[in-house]
Amino acid sequence: MHSLKNAPHKLSNALTCKVIDLHDQGYINDFLPTSDHKLLCIQDCEDFSVEDIDIQVVDQQFDQLTNTYKYIHTIETINGSKGLMLTDFICTKGFLMN
Repeated sequence: MHSLKNAPHKLSNALTCKVIDLHDQGYINDFLPTSDHKLLCIQDCEDFSVEDIDIQVVDQQFDQLTNTYKYIHTIETINGSKGLMLTDFICTKGFLMN
C-alpha cells in the first residue's frame, strides 16, 4: 500500500534556489499587494505606499507546486527594509498606482 503521506513532494528547485539566493543578499521580508494599492510587509504588518518603495522584477520561475509561473520581485522600502514578493503577475509602481 502506498501512502500519500510518505510520497515525496515536488519542490520548485529553481524558484527555491532563487529565493534562497535573494535571502542571502538581505531580502528577508515578505510583501503582498493590498487592495488599497500599497504593499504590506507580512513580518511587521507595516504597509508602504508606492512613493515609499523601490520595486524590481528580478526573475520568473515555474512553480511546480501550483503549476504556474511566478514573478519574483525585490522590494526596498524607505526605512531600509528589504524583501520579496512572489506573484502571478508583474507588479510595478504604475500597477500599484492604478
